[in-house]
Amino acid sequence: MSLLSQELPRGLVVVALAIVGLNLFDVVLTLRHMECGAVELNPLMQQLLERGSFAFAAGKHFLVGFGVLALTTQCHHGAACRALQYVVLPAYALLALYQVALLGMAP
Repeated sequence: MSLLSQELPRGLVVVALAIVGLNLFDVVLTLRHMECGAVELNPLMQQLLERGSFAFAAGKHFLVGFGVLALTTQCHHGAACRALQYVVLPAYALLALYQVALLGMAP
């Protein structure tokens, strides 16, 4: 059965969309922080940033989207769903909180 022919649980769809949304939020705030002089510590993301804002946004969105899609397609294994719900989503939520906290420190 392919991913397109199987019905995904509504909760899983919400979790996947929340992760992608939080990733886009991270992209926007990362670019804002970079304008204020922040330094990207992730070497892969730094390489994308050196190619421009669009390359960074598209590359990061592709990588995260692909990862979410890969885990979603494996949700018939309980571990993949649990990883999305209890590891990936909370990590992106904490990252979003961190990004907002950094806004308060920006000049």
